[in-house]
Amino acid sequence: MEEKMRKMIGGDWIAQEGHTTALKISACRHCDARWFPPRDVCSTCASGDLEQITTGDRGVAYASTVVRVGTLPFRAPYVLSYVDIDGVRLLTHFDDDHAPAPGTPVRLTTGQIGSEGDTELWSHLAQPIAKEGTR
Repeated sequence: MEEKMRKMIGGDWIAQEGHTTALKISACRHCDARWFPPRDVCSTCASGDLEQITTGDRGVAYASTVVRVGTLPFRAPYVLSYVDIDGVRLLTHFDDDHAPAPGTPVRLTTGQIGSEGDTELWSHLAQPIAKEGTR
């Protein structure tokens, strides 16, 4: 069986150590704003004094939706979520069949989000954190 090629979307912004996935973000030393993806100039105060830091791997869902009619290279239905993690809000694919309710605890991971021909497209995504005693 032939192994498929894998392309990591936004791989420069993903920090992985073992089974832990985190994101590389920018934090402004002048106004304390945080940005993902990382940048060289703060979009809030225009300061160039930014520190590049790494988030933790856990956050909470802010808002989510199930996309039922999508575009290539994504195969509908799929879930998109805004997730708050360490002071940034990012749009990410969600690794579940159902949109999480606001406030649902999530963990960052990586996984397949689509495909182009024989190439699997991978990126960061969020998954629900199972409650103790379940899953």
